[in-house]
Amino acid sequence: MITSIEEAVLARVLDRIEAFRVGGVQQGSRQLLSDIAVAVAVLEGDFERVTDTRWRQDVTVSVLVKFKNLTSEEARRKGINPLVQAIVQLLLMQTLGLKIKPLRPKRFRDVTTEEKIVAGVIEYLIEFTTSFTIDALDEEQVTDLLVVGLSYLLKPGDDVADASDKVILEGPQ
Repeated sequence: MITSIEEAVLARVLDRIEAFRVGGVQQGSRQLLSDIAVAVAVLEGDFERVTDTRWRQDVTVSVLVKFKNLTSEEARRKGINPLVQAIVQLLLMQTLGLKIKPLRPKRFRDVTTEEKIVAGVIEYLIEFTTSFTIDALDEEQVTDLLVVGLSYLLKPGDDVADASDKVILEGPQ
């Protein structure tokens, strides 16, 4: 569910805000080379017991917004503030077609480092909360979670897997 939330949040923001030419499901913006970019990640969560076999998982969805303008800090703030407000409005009380509680804005803050300031960049982190329930799985279902299927799309423009691998994750020996 966590990956589904990250992907759905990113898709909604990229689909609705044309200014974002670049986006990713990742923690920071270090690989986002565009002047205006967004990154989405679920970086923390808590659990609360509902029954012996069901738990509620509360998660924080972090949306990092990057805006670059070499003119001045005032120009950067004038550029990023509407983006922050738009993201809050776009995600406010959304379930994004998932079995989650509606997204609720939690807080936002300026997370710009000195290095980014010198480069004419400003970054804001906007946090949302949501929750969903998880049920205890049997051993076979847990084993299935440890199998990762990889598909390689080698030909640009088509969605046909040209090769694939199956990776089985094992615990410590």
